[in-house]
Amino acid sequence: MNFFISGGGTGGHFFPALALLECLLERGFSTLFVGSERGIEFKLRDRIPTESLFLPSHPFMGRGLWDKLRAIYGALSGAMKLRGRLRSGDVGIVFGGYTTLPLGLACLFGRLPLFVHEQNSVPSQTNRLLGRFARMVFITFEHSRGFFHKERTIKTGLPIRKSLIEGLRISKVEASRILGLDENFTLLIMGGSQGASFLNSLAMEVFYKTGWQGIHITGERDFEKVSSFYREKALRVYTLPFSDRMELIYKASDLAISRAGASSITELSLYGIPTLFIPFPYAIHDHQYYNAKEIEELGGGITLRQGDASLERVLENLEKMISDRDGYSKSISTFANPLACQDIVKYLLKE
Repeated sequence: MNFFISGGGTGGHFFPALALLECLLERGFSTLFVGSERGIEFKLRDRIPTESLFLPSHPFMGRGLWDKLRAIYGALSGAMKLRGRLRSGDVGIVFGGYTTLPLGLACLFGRLPLFVHEQNSVPSQTNRLLGRFARMVFITFEHSRGFFHKERTIKTGLPIRKSLIEGLRISKVEASRILGLDENFTLLIMGGSQGASFLNSLAMEVFYKTGWQGIHITGERDFEKVSSFYREKALRVYTLPFSDRMELIYKASDLAISRAGASSITELSLYGIPTLFIPFPYAIHDHQYYNAKEIEELGGGITLRQGDASLERVLENLEKMISDRDGYSKSISTFANPLACQDIVKYLLKE
């Protein structure tokens, strides 16, 4: 049995796929990762611990007629290329997005078992399509259950990378020391792979107003501007464009302001960090808002629309969470499933 895994385009699709890939490799299974030549997975290909195949896949949603035709052709040609590599008994697992359509179609054409994992509360068009034919659909948020066949849908949570699971053993004291921070209250602000500019501007206002110690992940574009501001104002904010040691970041943090991608929410939940979510307002189907609302309903965070996120309202909500941090932390911790990978593998092996 060989497992073909596809997920990419953005980090939200790629990193959960990578986590499941790690889990399968630890158990000695043969795997192949399928991605796009234009997705984040190609840029981070050195992190993929198995054979990889990158196809010339293209986005379909929100594109003009020519781009849509190119996307359809790319998906079909990619599926035929994969079809030649798939054998009886092989299994396909897709994590959504345009990069996964070739593998999904190849499994359907070859009548091979196909499984879908949906990260967000509102499924992508690719997963809605492939979910109709999948043996099983794994979901992260309860809200997405209504988009798939109920008897073939199970909530497993989001697969989490091994480094983040192992990072739970690190103490706040140790993580803070490594980052050059002290043990005082630390606010984490991160914008995700999209829509960081608004949060970057907000972060500068928040830290300037409060003087709090902080960690700010800015993205590449605004890093120099933001880090210069903190230096000029003599603010104690550890600033970086990107981090591949998120376990240290999370362990050193007491509270967060974040977008509401599924991976960010899951990781913040894993580390029990109460969060003020400001969903990216242009996310497809407004899925980040529904992601965040599920955490708010659990009592683990607060959701604020970007248009309502004035400095005054942001600080008001942060103070509310600080006043009952332990309660919010306990509630948000109930969301993540550290054993999501193992649970998914059990279902895969039933085939």
